Amino acid sequence: MSVLDYSLGRYDYSGAYRLLKDIDDAPQSIVCILDGCRYAANFDFKTAFETVRALKDDKDMDIPMKKWLDDMESLAKGVPDAIFSELLENTRIQLENERYIDFVSRIYRLKEAILKYVFIRYHIEKNKVTFSSEVLSKQSILKILRKKYKIFNPNLSYAITAYLQKYHNNDWRCNQLIHLINSDKMNALMDLRNASIAGHGFKGIERKDLIMIYGSIDQIIEDFVKVFSEINVHLQRNKYDRLNRYILEMMAKNK
Repeated sequence: MSVLDYSLGRYDYSGAYRLLKDIDDAPQSIVCILDGCRYAANFDFKTAFETVRALKDDKDMDIPMKKWLDDMESLAKGVPDAIFSELLENTRIQLENERYIDFVSRIYRLKEAILKYVFIRYHIEKNKVTFSSEVLSKQSILKILRKKYKIFNPNLSYAITAYLQKYHNNDWRCNQLIHLINSDKMNALMDLRNASIAGHGFKGIERKDLIMIYGSIDQIIEDFVKVFSEINVHLQRNKYDRLNRYILEMMAKNK
């Protein structure tokens, strides 16, 4: 296995970029893509898109890459389907790389982001919400909850859950969402996160801790897939696996 294969297999785009950037005959489009990916991995989507934007002018760019570039632009704009797809993929990658503290941290962020998104969709009664909007900030939502709905819990997740239970209790989709996202198993994962360095303590997290709570670790991801289905978010799954195959194919053609 080559070093590039290994780096991509670990989704280490910074390492792959450093490997190729000084090689004279490396395809510059691939170097550019890897450069964009290393920013995207840190959720700096605006810089990621600015890094790869010039590739959109390449009339010979094939369809898979055009779709990938469109997705990068959607991420930069904060489009929910793109953001949630990226966050779920990043969560899966942390799990595959055995970064369990980072994994439960992403689970925490997924849960909070879903609740924020659902609340704003109910509150402003429209589907076209972007994560670049100030209305999706924690402080903005807590302010709305206090002023309009008389919910004063400072914990964002608890406050939104209270709102959903109070104002949308007859909505079966809403009840299904609450059941999945606030299950005992999901809350136990949150407790792991809170006790770790990502929360308020120094407790380590092992794979066996996740298995003890959830049984099947893969089921954690699948439960979030169910949640996204309930709120009509269209996920793009395994996009980095497809990208990795594309990069390796292009590198093989360039030999």
